[in-house]
Amino acid sequence: MSDFKIARFVGIEACKSIFSENSTFVLRSPIYYRRLYETTDGADIKGDRNEGTAQTAGGGSADFTDFLANCWTVLEGSGPTPDEWDIFKKDEQNVIAIVTTPALVGEFLNRALRLDEDPRQQRLPFLSLDHGEVSDEKQDIDHTNISDVVPFAKSGDFKDQHEYRFVVKYAGPPVIDSFIFCGGIDYMERRDDGRLCNFANPKMSPENKEKLLMTLLSAGVGYGDFADGETFQIMNLRNAMKQQICKVIANGEILL
Repeated sequence: MSDFKIARFVGIEACKSIFSENSTFVLRSPIYYRRLYETTDGADIKGDRNEGTAQTAGGGSADFTDFLANCWTVLEGSGPTPDEWDIFKKDEQNVIAIVTTPALVGEFLNRALRLDEDPRQQRLPFLSLDHGEVSDEKQDIDHTNISDVVPFAKSGDFKDQHEYRFVVKYAGPPVIDSFIFCGGIDYMERRDDGRLCNFANPKMSPENKEKLLMTLLSAGVGYGDFADGETFQIMNLRNAMKQQICKVIANGEILL
């Protein structure tokens, strides 16, 4: 198993999907990131007008967009540093860092997308999975390697993101903008005591702490459990939250 850690930084709304909907996982096309750049006038730093384009060693460029990618950040250590929390958002809206290893995510995607099955039996239009760090180096690119190089190419403007990505290429014409599915949380790394190796942002505002606590409680007991009209006191809620958080957030004590 890979000996370095990767992380996906998520906000409150994403936490609701990840923990309450059994971990929604997203693969995006280059066209999605190009459109995100255009619709936000470049304000969203996840958008990239040149996604799917690589600069060549000869001074030209190469385009390849027939793939979907899932993007992570390579961590310096086992948990996010203060600087890493601020890579994507400076206002502490990233409240959780999902921490894992490339091997675990790779195993999860191969199983979820059934990439190890006989191609004739597959129902999804994907070829094999590739993953690795993104590079801003210029390379010699032609028809023999364009599909391998371009998905892992990025402008030097994004170097601080320390990106690591998982890429699946189409087995047919490109028709998918975003592929979203729920498949469990087994791509997340676990500690020796069985708890997930995820982290909560220590700079989280009191408001977002409360929202996260409620999200984790809902994930543990289900939204339907509140449908009977019973009134819960805040202390009872907090006690229940404490029992659930230890199963989800490795350093959950900072929330309480």
